[in-house]
Amino acid sequence: MGAFTAHLRYYPGDPLEEIRQEDLDRIAQDCGVQASCERIENRVLGDGLMQEETLDKTIEEMTQDVITVTSDSEEAFRRAVLALYQKYRSPRTPYSFWGSSREGERVAKEVAEETGGGW
Repeated sequence: MGAFTAHLRYYPGDPLEEIRQEDLDRIAQDCGVQASCERIENRVLGDGLMQEETLDKTIEEMTQDVITVTSDSEEAFRRAVLALYQKYRSPRTPYSFWGSSREGERVAKEVAEETGGGW
């Protein structure tokens, strides 16, 4: 794992558009970082609505898209996080950076504060 790692957790309805691996690959290549997305889906259709039982579930089990960005360079990492926020906006919950490295979380929060995060 690089010195700078952020797990950006987006819950249903958070990102401005669908998160696609090919977009992440382009951003990663342009910025010189590694980026991937894990899609976790635990919602079910019930009574005509998408529903999810979250009581007694860990954060890692809830429906979300988790973009992981890693780099050894703070400058490259910062550029990648900025590009992701411009495309999808910053994650919005207090748990948005859960599992990130200390330095990765620091930079991701700084970029969100500097840019307004898209909210």
